[in-house]
Amino acid sequence: MVWGGLPCVYWPVQTHTQPKPITAKGAAPILVIGTLRDPATPYKWAKSLSSQLSSGVLLTLDGDGHTAYLQSNPCISRATDGYLLTGQPPKDGTVCR
Repeated sequence: MVWGGLPCVYWPVQTHTQPKPITAKGAAPILVIGTLRDPATPYKWAKSLSSQLSSGVLLTLDGDGHTAYLQSNPCISRATDGYLLTGQPPKDGTVCR
């Protein structure tokens, strides 16, 4: 993880803008999937994004690894497949183990 972020430390151009919240106001439900022990994208980022989105729904994998979908977890697969096929997300705050 340190190696991947190293270029950012030495990037020659500084930003002059601050990140802004993403709301996607008026969007259909947006499923955000976070893994509790993700070594690359911290779970708090998934929580933050889903809370910023007007229609964000957080689905959590209580597990390890960088991704949750298509990693042989039946709970994540059912919830995500259902969302992709019907547009209906699982209940906000669902936790899969």
